[in-house]
Amino acid sequence: MWHVGAARTEITYFEPGIGLMGWGDSRHVAVAIESPLYARAFCLQVAEGPPFFWIEADLCFISIALWQEVFHRLRAHFPNLTPAQLMLTANHTHAAPGGYSHYLLYHINTPGFHPKVFERYVGGFVEAALQAYQLRQPSTPYFNQAPFPVEVPLAFNRAMEAFQKNPQAWTDEPALAVDRTAYQLTFQPQGHLINWFGTHTTTIQRDTKCISSDHKGFAAQLIEEEQNVVAAFAQTTAGDVTPNFRTFPDVPFQRGPTPNPFENRRLVGRYQAEMAKNLARTKGIPLPAELRGWWGWVDFARVPVEEPFTRGKGKGTTGPPALGPAFLGGTAEGPGIPKEWVRLLSVIARLRGLTDPAVQGNKPLLIEGLSKHILGTRRWETLPIPFLDPAIRRLQWLARQRGRYVPLPLLPHILPVQFWQVGTVGILALPMEPTTMAGVLLRERLAPVVAPLGIQHLIIQGYSNGYAGYLTTYWEYQYQRYEGAHTLFGKFTLAAVEKVATQLLKGELEMAEPPPYLSPEQAARVLFTYEVAPQLA
Repeated sequence: MWHVGAARTEITYFEPGIGLMGWGDSRHVAVAIESPLYARAFCLQVAEGPPFFWIEADLCFISIALWQEVFHRLRAHFPNLTPAQLMLTANHTHAAPGGYSHYLLYHINTPGFHPKVFERYVGGFVEAALQAYQLRQPSTPYFNQAPFPVEVPLAFNRAMEAFQKNPQAWTDEPALAVDRTAYQLTFQPQGHLINWFGTHTTTIQRDTKCISSDHKGFAAQLIEEEQNVVAAFAQTTAGDVTPNFRTFPDVPFQRGPTPNPFENRRLVGRYQAEMAKNLARTKGIPLPAELRGWWGWVDFARVPVEEPFTRGKGKGTTGPPALGPAFLGGTAEGPGIPKEWVRLLSVIARLRGLTDPAVQGNKPLLIEGLSKHILGTRRWETLPIPFLDPAIRRLQWLARQRGRYVPLPLLPHILPVQFWQVGTVGILALPMEPTTMAGVLLRERLAPVVAPLGIQHLIIQGYSNGYAGYLTTYWEYQYQRYEGAHTLFGKFTLAAVEKVATQLLKGELEMAEPPPYLSPEQAARVLFTYEVAPQLA
């Protein structure tokens, strides 16, 4: 028999001018709260078995630091809790405070690690989990799925040129080059639900300067207020999928469906809420009482790969995390530096020999995570980069501190891969943003692996348990637009994910040592923090 509990806790932290995470712009700060942020926790248990906690939050992503601290604190209440029993994920709003990662490249813009934000998030996650555990009741999970009609304007492929490089590309229509399927678990008789659908949570864009849960938070709000349940709206393969598909006069970036970001939040949120209500009404398939979890730490800087994972490309390996110049170029919904400057940085990188074709393919190495090189040097104060963003000044200041405030690599490389079996449903939780085709290939590869377990439906859940950029296919990666430039571990990153996920499920994965754990007090002492940043004004 299943026992399920669900709870929601507010995690909003606000101070005027607080840095927001998602657009990579130091000027993207909040001066108001448009909507509160929440953590939504579900506790699943079968008979007398151990509790499993699935927690989704209105955040840009889950950092490794967040997962580690939440796990650390929950262990005080559940001493036998294992990593496989805790799954954290984010709805990917770009309008929530940042500063909760220990890796510099993911907190330099906010600016710096923010202990108060971190504590607010961790405390909210733990409180929601404990409440969900206390609220467990006999329940039946039902699985259902359905596609959004193509005329519903909430998901468009924003990287069609890269998508069409895939041998399996099936269309040249952006509205069809996505996974339009919504997946859902509904827990009856309580009515709590978890809905998965992949589209970037970016209707609230960087010119709004407010805290917002964006469209997925609005979808949750509609159902929770109407039905007095807990409703979580999570992501699947959203890496190249956006609701922003139209260009409007006097708006410097794409929006959709209207020029008004707040109206877009409501429209796109309502589409998802209506789908969730329809899926809940029709119930779907009752799930047998089987609950299992797998967990592994993987050093993605050194995963050897081979056939069949490389799909005809022979043997290879991943490499240390690196960002390419196209990362700074952004996308049509969030433009970065001009294309001419991206090309110039690429030329400079190639002239300096900053390439690794065997591992990083067509990507020139702009930022190297482990060596902490930017354009080939750790003397960041000498970089030939104009002051486009205050983050450049911060990098130059940090360079003069001779390593102080940057104890860890610039980017993570030891990351978790997790899998849950919930009856006949499998959930692969990844610390990356998988593209549409990456999800297709992952499901294709893992289907025969999970079939002997009785798993008939597979959900690829990004933004989970940590964060390390994007997950593109080999062919998308070689195209080197934003998504490929932010795929950190090289052209065989997807092959590595397929391989380690297969090994994990077969019990063959050789685990890496987990990344270092820093207590909140340690982090506040040794990291570049928002309290240090004013010295640079």
